[in-house]
Amino acid sequence: MRHRFHVRDVLDFKHSNNDSVLLVRRGDYDGCRAASPVRRLVGGGGGGGDTKFTLDRPGLFYFISDVPARCEAGQRMVVRAADARDDALGAPTPAPAPAREPAPGGTDDEPSGTPPSGDRPIPAPFKLFVAAFLGFISGCFLAGFIVWLCMNCRRR
Repeated sequence: MRHRFHVRDVLDFKHSNNDSVLLVRRGDYDGCRAASPVRRLVGGGGGGGDTKFTLDRPGLFYFISDVPARCEAGQRMVVRAADARDDALGAPTPAPAPAREPAPGGTDDEPSGTPPSGDRPIPAPFKLFVAAFLGFISGCFLAGFIVWLCMNCRRR
């Protein structure tokens, strides 16, 4: 969460020869399933794994170890790549996702270009405005109710 990634950034994975990095769908990431990766990232040879991956689009990328026990132990990560123009404007705005056919089986859990619109965070100033407005309305209702009670109690 504390690192910002952008389109065209290069991730450099260091791993042993008996492991590899998989780019997977969200469902496979959540379940540490390595059977059908979107892409298997192969090292450059030598004594250990040295795999480079270029973030080629904005959106979420799901990476896991191809060894399920290692994935379940935490060797996995999600990277969100922002478009370079997002920083120039001050706040990230999702680009429209490319149209594609649903995945076999009826689920569309491919790594997407952007998160669903429901996943976008609500800006803090808007949250503060809503809280203040609700507080004001509640206060007015309570004050009105108290005045109504006082007026009705005096009549009896």
